[in-house]
Amino acid sequence: MLSSAMTSGGEEVPSRTDLWKWVPVLYMWGTILFLYFTYVFQHCIPRLQLDVAPDLVNGHIRTSGQMEMLVVNGITAMLFICYARGMCTSPGTIPAGDRNWDYQAEDLLSYLPSLPSFIKEKKRSGERRYCKWCSKYKPDRTHHCRTCKRCILKMDHHCPWMYNCVGFFNYKYFYLLLLYSLINLLFIIITMAETVQRVIEIPTPFLTRCIIFFAETLAVVLAFIVSLGFAYHTYLLTNAMSNIEFWEQNDPKPDAESKATPGLYDLGLYNNLKASLGNQPLLWLLPVNPPRGDGVHFPTYDDKPGDRPYEDLEVTKTVVRKEGKWKQERQERGLCGPVGKEDEVC
Repeated sequence: MLSSAMTSGGEEVPSRTDLWKWVPVLYMWGTILFLYFTYVFQHCIPRLQLDVAPDLVNGHIRTSGQMEMLVVNGITAMLFICYARGMCTSPGTIPAGDRNWDYQAEDLLSYLPSLPSFIKEKKRSGERRYCKWCSKYKPDRTHHCRTCKRCILKMDHHCPWMYNCVGFFNYKYFYLLLLYSLINLLFIIITMAETVQRVIEIPTPFLTRCIIFFAETLAVVLAFIVSLGFAYHTYLLTNAMSNIEFWEQNDPKPDAESKATPGLYDLGLYNNLKASLGNQPLLWLLPVNPPRGDGVHFPTYDDKPGDRPYEDLEVTKTVVRKEGKWKQERQERGLCGPVGKEDEVC
């Protein structure tokens, strides 16, 4: 099976060598293909009337069959692309080789007058959140996935159906997968209802009838389940929340390491959509143009103009270290006095 691989963004996808974890993925792909082939061969092709004499062809039925086949092929293609991108794109992990996130007993950030302003989430004790498994400080909205055995940026949940976590860099593809799955299912249910009625009224081979009935029933059940998931994630997306943040706010654990702040990342409907679907509204419904950002820094409703961004953190630390070294050298030389004035012996 697949081992570790690099995504287009340079992130490494975790090893996928556990064969039993492929079962949900194969089940989903099998279900999609079963519905697709049943719809095409039991509904669309008969409506094309390929074995009917030209003078006996019903033009309206043939045209509708051609249009339905075109539409279902387009929607299914989008579904597969979103599925593949969501599965093969790393959700994002804590930046490697960045000492800002390395957890140490005597952390370098202790030299700073205060924590950088982009860090909004802290432990109940006021300390920075850190992962005891990864030995790293956690950026905001980051959580550890015990299945993937790593911390995930803006983690939403671990999805066994994709054999991947859903996080900052692949949430858009997961959301579009729900959207196109629901559209596909509803399209199959509505248009294939005529075929279901036909096999009831006209003598049809038993196996063919069973396949059509089963496919229509399966589509109805899946449409109900997917519609609930799509509605739930639409609510989360428009309110700038992840699945984990929703449950932290509405059903907090007494021993939780931190308490979520309601609406902390809610910047209004339009900005919330941009934060998850990308900056180009015309590309929101296409599996391209992922949201901008690094998955570490997130704007909040209470950001102030003077807040220090993530990029300025290393510069700030360098300045503080230089000032500390300068003060130490002056003390060793026995000098005192304000900066910019002539040194005086203490």
